Amino acid sequence: MSLKRSMLTRRTLLAGLPLLLLGASAPFALQAAASSWRAYRSPFSLGIASGSPSPEGFVLWTRLLGDEVPQDQALLVDWQVFVWDDPQQVVAAGQAWAVPELAHSVHVEVSGLPADRWYGYRFQAGGQQSPPGRTRTMPEAGAVPARLRFAYASCHSWELGYYAAYRQMQQEDLDLVLFVGDYIYEYAGSQKLGAHNVRFHHLPKARTLADFRNHYALYKSEPLLQAMHAHCPWLVVWDDHEVENDYAGIHSIYATEGFFQLRAAAYQAYYEHMPLPLATLQQGIAGMQRGAEMRIYDRVAFGRLALFHLLDCRQYRDAPLCPDRVEPNRQANCQPAHPSRSMLGVGQEEWLEEGLRVSAELPCLWNVIVSQSRFTPGNYAEGLAVMASRDRWDGFPEARQRLLQALLRHRPRNPVIIGGDIHYHWVARVHQDPYDVRSPVLASEFIGTSITSRSGRNQEATDRHAAQNPHCLLSYSEKRGYGVVEITPKKSEIILRVVENVRDEHSPVTTLARFEVMDGQPVRACQNNS
Repeated sequence: MSLKRSMLTRRTLLAGLPLLLLGASAPFALQAAASSWRAYRSPFSLGIASGSPSPEGFVLWTRLLGDEVPQDQALLVDWQVFVWDDPQQVVAAGQAWAVPELAHSVHVEVSGLPADRWYGYRFQAGGQQSPPGRTRTMPEAGAVPARLRFAYASCHSWELGYYAAYRQMQQEDLDLVLFVGDYIYEYAGSQKLGAHNVRFHHLPKARTLADFRNHYALYKSEPLLQAMHAHCPWLVVWDDHEVENDYAGIHSIYATEGFFQLRAAAYQAYYEHMPLPLATLQQGIAGMQRGAEMRIYDRVAFGRLALFHLLDCRQYRDAPLCPDRVEPNRQANCQPAHPSRSMLGVGQEEWLEEGLRVSAELPCLWNVIVSQSRFTPGNYAEGLAVMASRDRWDGFPEARQRLLQALLRHRPRNPVIIGGDIHYHWVARVHQDPYDVRSPVLASEFIGTSITSRSGRNQEATDRHAAQNPHCLLSYSEKRGYGVVEITPKKSEIILRVVENVRDEHSPVTTLARFEVMDGQPVRACQNNS
């Protein structure tokens, strides 16, 4: 195989720089690389990662950080991709710029590789070499692989626990990880240990670009998180805490001053720390200049076996539904129920429906719809829009009904909804009428508990809530964890893992329950080990 080379050019980089965030009139010129720079300690202290996999490539990520990294200079970083079981067989290599305006982050877009293969990769800068990472290309577009295995995870508050879940996740024989939101928490550090905190930090609440960068640096300093990133590619979407708790589109529910600028800084920091392509930033600049978007929603295919519809349920949503009772700490304008209210925004709704239509025509055998928060009702006993969670699909019932109608209209094969946010395992059947379990089942839903973040309910309260929602097959809030999904052409098996003690960084991880979805059938429990 010939050696392929790639370099991020000056013109491409300048086209992608966040001039909106730097100031439209701020001059920027790419400085000469500090070729004589030498580091005595590794500048790869935040680890390495890969993501955005396709049949011919992927994105490689790292960020240079350390006292020895020249803060005001653009630096050249060497990278290599090699055959995973033969590190001497290099199949792609090149250099990429790490510029201070993007926190010396590096995003390498590798292409031209054979499909459905595992590769290793590494970086080198300042005379130091990163540890190796492992990643893969996706199967060819028309292929039907025998198996896809992935984990879904969300919500890892640094203060509330250790990341023992990621130690076990490395043993799961995964093709990829699906992270569905709340990668960081924007809160100020508690500065002391408490009943729930197992450690503390001194960072202020994130409000500026520097604040958000510091929060990401804290989280990414975790060895087990770094190891999981280096183990396989990640598909990532955000939720609210990457910006501000429970924000809705351009609305801060706390009427935060300068929220639009805060959101823009948060979005830039997210790009700087995730394995996302440059187009995410380029389109984001244009979008934010129009007061619109930094687009992260996307479709990723695993051959014809599975199609991931990665949704952004946060950036485009309308203001919250007006509450049934006064909420004095939430000052944002609310909206009454109306047919036009949207969780996804009109453009993304149309994009999703088109994807479901195309998937049904191909057909793709399984459709994984990634929605950050719970899709099925948590207020079945109360009824439509009554006592509804304002921050989840219950607070956007009109938008939920439009998605259900799209599923009914196009009949994509085996839709499975994956989400997070609620900090407990939730398994449910998705009915055509969300408030009538006698109506046909259109999909299955699996919401993962958090990696560390605390649930607001004990198990007794969780059981009472589940009993009032008959579409729910399991609701478990006692322990933290993640889910594993194994998809074959004929069925999907979903395994719910739980960490025995999130306060113990060496805690064992056990199996809570197993479910299966047979081709063309609703979810059912196949084993329960709790």
